[in-house]
Amino acid sequence: MHKILVFILLFTMNLNLFSQDLNIEIVVQTDLEKDQVIPSKGRLFLIFNKEKPQDLFNGIQYPDLKMDPVFGVDIKNWNGHSKLTFKDELFGFPINEIAKLPIGKWYVSVLYDVENSSSYINEIDNYYSEPMVIEIIETDKLQQFTFSINKIITTIKEPTDSKHYKYLTFQSKKLSEFWKQPMELNCQVILPKTYYTDSTKNFPILIIIGGFGSRHYDNIIKEKDLLAKNMPQMIVVLLDSKSPYGDSYQINSSNNGPYGDALIYEFIPFIEKRFRCIGNSNSRFLTGTSTGGWSSLALQIFYPDFFNGAWSTCADPVDFRQMELVDIYKDDNVFINRHEIERPAMRDINGEPRYTLRTEVWAENVLGTGNSYVTSGGQWGSWNAVFSPKDSLTNLPIALFDPHTGIINKDIAKAWEAFDLRLYLSRNWGIIGHKLQGKLHIWMGTADSYYLNNSMVLFDKFLKTTKNPTSDAEINFICGEGHACDSEIPLELIMQQMLNRMNQTKNE
Repeated sequence: MHKILVFILLFTMNLNLFSQDLNIEIVVQTDLEKDQVIPSKGRLFLIFNKEKPQDLFNGIQYPDLKMDPVFGVDIKNWNGHSKLTFKDELFGFPINEIAKLPIGKWYVSVLYDVENSSSYINEIDNYYSEPMVIEIIETDKLQQFTFSINKIITTIKEPTDSKHYKYLTFQSKKLSEFWKQPMELNCQVILPKTYYTDSTKNFPILIIIGGFGSRHYDNIIKEKDLLAKNMPQMIVVLLDSKSPYGDSYQINSSNNGPYGDALIYEFIPFIEKRFRCIGNSNSRFLTGTSTGGWSSLALQIFYPDFFNGAWSTCADPVDFRQMELVDIYKDDNVFINRHEIERPAMRDINGEPRYTLRTEVWAENVLGTGNSYVTSGGQWGSWNAVFSPKDSLTNLPIALFDPHTGIINKDIAKAWEAFDLRLYLSRNWGIIGHKLQGKLHIWMGTADSYYLNNSMVLFDKFLKTTKNPTSDAEINFICGEGHACDSEIPLELIMQQMLNRMNQTKNE
């Protein structure tokens, strides 16, 4: 009995020893030319890796509690050459304090994300250091580690044109006026195989909007598929999602600016003139998945006369009574549900939660200034920038909810109503309902990874109640499918349906 008690006592002491906070101090300096001026404001990141990283840190792509830790801290009034010293100021994920780092060897990199008009961390003009190996030991003595920033990102690899693949950059007057500086839009234009065989033929245009954070150089149609015998002949345009606060969602917003109007009145007309597009509303179509699923629906709904149909897959929340699992209008807290337990944010295909909403936002808080998701460039940061009003004092988006407590600001939730697609349609159906007939085609998995099927069910229920006209929207729920439901709907099938509709409506 005494041996057991002694063992328990020693075991407990051992646990306490390993769980105690370490005394760690971080020093950051620069190893740059003396005349090189570093922007005085930004956010500094320390990135820890057990294995030597192969790529530059570009954000937390997935909030896994088992991932290697990342820490962030705001920098203000730095002359770029004095040393910066940190202890308690560093805020991290999935370890919130640097004093709680596990002992052992680490590869550590520093990245200084300067204050600019981009939410991207691995952006031109940001600074970084090569990975440095350190070893954290078990001791109560001070452990000081010094890191030197010695590199600057000067170029980002750009794609090159080929016969059927073109990459365009366009300076938007509307966005430039909003931001009071030059603002560009980018896209990939994919030309059909018959584009060069008949110089007199004009083609319909398909606008594709990718998932969250997609870029215009992503490979969406392989050349062998493009040149296949049965590939429908359309000019395909892949938009770029980049905006100052993350993903633009391709629509007008108080914080990002008039992305929707820039697309409709500037960019698409520019593309149609540059290439041989038919160039009328009967020949313009939309598709997209996830973020792009929402954006394609929103563009069709907000500009009902400009497009001839949206084919949407696994769309982001189209009814904010189910924003993931949050009812932003009735719930008081984003993190805690009505049963007073942590609210899940993602599940696997078997229904097991993979992380909570608190965890999801925590990861974004590390990336954003002020330890807040508002400027993180992540999913909630992007939603917040698109749907929230701008703070007249800070010029930043106003947070829908407190980044650390999850308490919802009901006034801001009210402002989000303007972007709730179900609510927008319910308020405007008498005006635009007839303009959307035959134009809404939707697919959604019943086991969506982010619970987005709940929102689509509400959207579907509303459309089934419409009158004058009764909606003919096609909403297809794919039983048991998760967030990758777009893999079940071949692009060639969607394009053929678009061509069929164009032919059916060309005389209307």
